[in-house]
Amino acid sequence: MDVLLVLLRLLHIVSAFAWVGLSVAVTFYVAPAALKAGESGLRFLKTLLTRTNFGSIFAIVSGLTTLAGILLYLFGNSMAHFSQTGNIVLGIGAVAGLLATIHGGAVVGRSTRALGTALVQQVPETGPIASDVQRTLTDLAATLLGHARLSMVLMVIALVCMGSARYL
Repeated sequence: MDVLLVLLRLLHIVSAFAWVGLSVAVTFYVAPAALKAGESGLRFLKTLLTRTNFGSIFAIVSGLTTLAGILLYLFGNSMAHFSQTGNIVLGIGAVAGLLATIHGGAVVGRSTRALGTALVQQVPETGPIASDVQRTLTDLAATLLGHARLSMVLMVIALVCMGSARYL
């Protein structure tokens, strides 16, 4: 049982690291740069969302993080490892993590798919993008970025709470 808990904890930590790291990179660097790049940025987003497994990787790492966390909660006996305050903080982190997973899958995932579809339909392979289409697509991307930031705030709350629970 101890080996299983160690493996679950390792899976939980590594997948959470990937989830948060990808989110930070995309939310603070990739998406804002693409939005500021205008037409070429929209073409980049089209390629990123339609010709790579970008959307799938978020689903995989968030799903693994959440599944491993749930299994750790069920089999880990946190009461034996944490103080009462630590368990409360761990619980807050767990709720924030679950909310990040739900919001990420339901809202961010849906917005990402909608933007990808719009990019495929409205961004030609060559030639200019009409200014009204460019404005509409930029607005869709900005909305997606706002949702991604909310999910990331929830992830950071989960990360801070879970990382500090042992020390409380």
